[in-house]
Amino acid sequence: MTTQRSYSHPVEYLTLQAAAERYHVSVMTLRRRIRTGALPAVRSGARLIRIPAEALDAMFTPVPNSTWWVY
Repeated sequence: MTTQRSYSHPVEYLTLQAAAERYHVSVMTLRRRIRTGALPAVRSGARLIRIPAEALDAMFTPVPNSTWWVY
C-alpha cells in the first residue's frame, strides 16, 4: 500500500548556493548539515540537491539580543 502526501501549500526548495547566500553561511556548512542528518534535503537527478526553505527557517532561528525589542 502506498501513501500519498497532500500539501496544503507548495513547498519552496532552494539550491545550496541560494540557501547559503540567504543565511550567510558556506555551501560546505550546508553539505555538512545534510550529511549529519540535521538538515533535510532532496536529490533531483544525479547532482541537483534542493533544500526545503521551511527546514532552513527552522534551523536558522534568530537569537534575541539587545535590539530584539526595538521596532
